[in-house]
Amino acid sequence: METACEYLSDKVMWVSTDEDKWKRRFFKWAEEYPEEVTIKRRPEENDGCLYLTCPASWLRIRPPIKRNMTEEQIKSASERMRKAREAKGEQEDEDDS
Repeated sequence: METACEYLSDKVMWVSTDEDKWKRRFFKWAEEYPEEVTIKRRPEENDGCLYLTCPASWLRIRPPIKRNMTEEQIKSASERMRKAREAKGEQEDEDDS
């Protein structure tokens, strides 16, 4: 899996990706921002790889956010995540029915 970005100018970036996560996002953005995102080659015609251009300003590289949490905050977040996963599992089970 690979995603590559190349600056064509200070305003336009060329992107190629075969990662499903990015393909879904770029197709969505191409619908929302048709003046800014131009699909050059679709995955079905290009061995699964999507090629497009978009604004160069859309690329941001930043380190992950570090959080200092108390034990109580960690337990609370863990409980919320557990409940969210359970709810998602129940929803998927209903969708399969």
